[in-house]
Amino acid sequence: MPTFSNPVEDAADAREAVRALAHASRAFADPADTYQVVGELLGTLRSLEQVLEQVAAAHVLHQDKAFLDNGDREAGVDEAWAAANALRRAAELVQSAETAVDQASQHSSYIAWHPAPVASRPELAPFSRDPFEALPVSSRRGLSL
Repeated sequence: MPTFSNPVEDAADAREAVRALAHASRAFADPADTYQVVGELLGTLRSLEQVLEQVAAAHVLHQDKAFLDNGDREAGVDEAWAAANALRRAAELVQSAETAVDQASQHSSYIAWHPAPVASRPELAPFSRDPFEALPVSSRRGLSL
């Protein structure tokens, strides 16, 4: 249950929730549910980006308390800034993922899932090939050699 005040507990809860989703999303009884899941993932990524920015800011805000275990303050401050910069880069990467998931959500919104499967071309079967790999010229519809 979220506390909205304890970032350590809420981070652990978020990790566990994403772990549960990873387990549950191995199979969908109704493929129409994928649209809602994609939408929830989009919201999750938006929140994750915000969290990464806020944790980065905390490293900078509290740099006056940053020391290494050996007591080296200057090196502690350097590590705080390095952590903040890495977290900001991670936030930028999450923003890129957010854009891709938003596009997936838009594409998914056009799908009207039918209850009975329709025979399809074997090359379009899920996991039969890389969906982004171009088909050989000879196998494209309407072309002959």
